[in-house]
Amino acid sequence: MKLLGQIILLGGAALFGYAACFYLILYRHLIPAKIDPDIEYAAIFRKLDKQKEILDGTEIYDSIPRKKSSGVIFYADKKPQTKEELEIANFNNCRAFSRKGKILIKLGWNSGFSGSGFNIHYLLGRFEIEPYSFTDVVPAPANLSRYKMIKQEVTLNQFYYHVGDSIYGKIDMEMEERIDRRTYKVFASGYFRTKVEKW
Repeated sequence: MKLLGQIILLGGAALFGYAACFYLILYRHLIPAKIDPDIEYAAIFRKLDKQKEILDGTEIYDSIPRKKSSGVIFYADKKPQTKEELEIANFNNCRAFSRKGKILIKLGWNSGFSGSGFNIHYLLGRFEIEPYSFTDVVPAPANLSRYKMIKQEVTLNQFYYHVGDSIYGKIDMEMEERIDRRTYKVFASGYFRTKVEKW
């Protein structure tokens, strides 16, 4: 009985140590998300129901939902004004993946050879937004992107997600990006939805 008690005590201490490390290293650095179960009833989603989904270059049309997943607008410096500018700014989709309780929400588009957008790293009510881009052309070191977040807000419909759950959300983000000695202000705002897939 004494040995069993020691094992239980050691197990509890290890679990507490893991939880403390998890909090100090990762969780406390994330930003609290807003949780709004009613966000899925926002009028924008009825509009997206009538729009065709934008596919990545590597996706097959029949393998994903046909309704548009993202109403998010991306732009740099100047807000889009014309219909054509809005179409370009809204040319993106939303995908989400689950791995060990962590959710990766991807807002963007890729052709298979290049792509860009934003990743929302979400874990138990907290998040962090990170821009991503890739290309099959290797940039010179001086042209590599550097960024600084100015504002990041995310609203989601649930606190925790399982594979197969529907995510409904909203993003409002502003950052400064420096490329080749020039600084741009980059904005992302709007609503998105998708189903959580296995990573």
